[in-house]
Amino acid sequence: MLSFEENNVLGQILDNTFGYSSTTVSPTMSIKCSLQGDVLTVRYTTIVNLASERNIRDQIKRFADESVKLTNDYMKNVRSEFKKGATRALKVKQLGTSDSVEMITTSPYTPRKMAYYRRSTNYTIE
Repeated sequence: MLSFEENNVLGQILDNTFGYSSTTVSPTMSIKCSLQGDVLTVRYTTIVNLASERNIRDQIKRFADESVKLTNDYMKNVRSEFKKGATRALKVKQLGTSDSVEMITTSPYTPRKMAYYRRSTNYTIE
């Protein structure tokens, strides 16, 4: 369980809604977090272009692999920053993950489709 000071350190790391940390590298990708009790939820969202109907599964598989890598990199950075700001290392255990695809635009006249790709990963903080 996190102490009050450790909870504040983690909150400062995860808060990217204002200031320097709110500027992202990619305007089409975001990672947001929420902490409820001892469960940390990391939400990855991006806008993707699906080229054709034939290989949608292959394209989504590529986006899934990318989202897992970026989420793992993000958590690695969170653990590193937490260790700098607190007196101990942050121990997390992945509870589960799920992803979804939501179509934004489709047209019968073009095979190109735009969609949101989302991944939600839950961690327990020890």
